[in-house]
Amino acid sequence: MERVPPDLLLISDVHLGAHLKPRGRGEFVHLKDHVDRAFARFVDHYLRASRPGGLQLVVNGDFIDFWNVEVAADVTDPEARAVARLHAVLDEYPGVEEALVRLLERGDGVVFVVGNHDAEFLYPKVREALVARLEGAAHPDEASRSATRTGVVRLDALGEGRVRFVRWFLHEPGGVWIEHGHKFDPTCATPAALSPTRGGRLVPTVAEVATRSFANLVPEIDHDAPDHMSGLDYVRWALARGGRFTMRCVLLYLRMAGRILSLGLRGGRADRLGRKTHEALLERIARNANLQMSTLMALERMAPPPATATVAGVMSVVALDLILAAVLPVVVAATIAFASGLPVAYGTAAGLVVSALAVAVLLRGRTRRDVAAKMTTVASDVGRTVGVPLVLMGHSHRGQLDLVDGVLYANSGSFLDGTHLYVQRDRTGRLARVSLRRFRNGGVTELRSAPVPAPATQTVTPPSMEAQGLAPSDAVAG
Repeated sequence: MERVPPDLLLISDVHLGAHLKPRGRGEFVHLKDHVDRAFARFVDHYLRASRPGGLQLVVNGDFIDFWNVEVAADVTDPEARAVARLHAVLDEYPGVEEALVRLLERGDGVVFVVGNHDAEFLYPKVREALVARLEGAAHPDEASRSATRTGVVRLDALGEGRVRFVRWFLHEPGGVWIEHGHKFDPTCATPAALSPTRGGRLVPTVAEVATRSFANLVPEIDHDAPDHMSGLDYVRWALARGGRFTMRCVLLYLRMAGRILSLGLRGGRADRLGRKTHEALLERIARNANLQMSTLMALERMAPPPATATVAGVMSVVALDLILAAVLPVVVAATIAFASGLPVAYGTAAGLVVSALAVAVLLRGRTRRDVAAKMTTVASDVGRTVGVPLVLMGHSHRGQLDLVDGVLYANSGSFLDGTHLYVQRDRTGRLARVSLRRFRNGGVTELRSAPVPAPATQTVTPPSMEAQGLAPSDAVAG
């Protein structure tokens, strides 16, 4: 009798190492200890509840929070620095590492989907270092360890008791599509996402530069502030903490804005080699997934351009467009009035009116960042395009299970609050039921559950670039 494939246990956004920043609050250290203990108990719970080899752990992005890890800053080679940071993080979480080893020893698989906070897994030596630590303990015979190439994208090709990595997605034909989801978030996406490199170095995203240049140096700010604070909210937040603190925030903001602007000018775009490697990897992945290149290209077009794709996009992220709209008309009008012999006050007043109108126009076209809503909207398009009834993502930190236009969309939330997904198979091996669950205090609570719809039978063409308001030249791979 043919063996039924394993059930899927899906977690995301664990953010190991988030406490290893230059300045941090004590609660980050306490959270680190909690995650280390909870993860071990979480894995043991599912080891007891499943048969050997009956579990495939999918770590759907942001397992390691490289953005917050500032150790080994003196190491100049970016790949070697990333390896040193990986070891530093794992040394801080012995319970997590040992739990993953127990999974592998029992014959269960572990696959890491690259997210935005752990894009360093795109470096071969980082993948090799993680495999050496995990499979080196589970399988001492070095010859039996996993290859660390990233071309495997099908669930049935992952293998038992092995570590695998995927750059973009996991796919089961007619069954499920799994990806982290950050490509639908412009501030967290990069051009040429399968190989976002320039001069052999990973290209940083706008969000990474903002994190390293501002958030990591201001422990008073909440880690999820960008999801619920506007520019005006930041100003009020800083002013409420006094003049000295406000001045420090202004200086950090100016430095951050300068670094982010440099991304838009050049540094945030992949070079020619990075783009060519991305295209070659895209073709390889299409073959391995048994998908048409046109399908993957259609999926790429669904994502908005990364914020680094244009200078205007970068300026919008750091609110420089609003600042310039508020200041330039006043300066120009006052200068013209002075040069013309008119009262400067008249020119200033006219400039203020123009500034107010310009700012109002910019604000009217701006909406509050709501990544979870965008991912929910696009999930049905993804499912219908690749012909699967189930789409699983992470990134938003919001656990979710919704049926959208015939496609079941589930988000694993963040392991930091215990949220995760469990996908059961029926006796035929088909993915049959999805549960959104929470692990807390050693036990699992089912928050929501839903059957997986029948497989889609028709592929629907996604919205065109023009329908999304994008020019063809703006369609940069995310």
